[in-house]
This record gives sequence, C-alpha cells and structure tokens, in this order.
Amino acid sequence: MERIEPQSDHEKLKRFPPSCPVTFGGKPYVVQQHTTLASGEAAVVLLGGQEQFLVGANEFLAGIT
Repeated sequence: MERIEPQSDHEKLKRFPPSCPVTFGGKPYVVQQHTTLASGEAAVVLLGGQEQFLVGANEFLAGIT
C-alpha cells in the first residue's frame, strides 16, 4: 500500500491545535477543530462567543494575526 503524503495546508494547521486562541479578522476566536472540506481543502472550525463557523485553511492562514 502506498503512503499518502499530507497536504501542506494540513501541516500548517498543526501550529493551531484545538483550544488554541487566535485573532481572525480582528476578532478573538478559539480553534474548535480541524476538518476537511468536500473539495479536499483543509479547514478549521472557529468559535467566538455565540459565533461558530468553518473557514478554509488558506483564508484562515491569511486572516490570522
């Protein structure tokens, strides 16, 4: 069986494990979990107060400060 290499986006998200606080779009959030979109793109679920949403890895990595 051939080994599947992880995508670089998934590797980059390892710096932000679940429960890690981040600032995305100027607002504080907590990384709730990592997931994969139907397209195969890595993504994270962010939680901030009563707001919870899914954002693709490229957008997430570009928008964090």
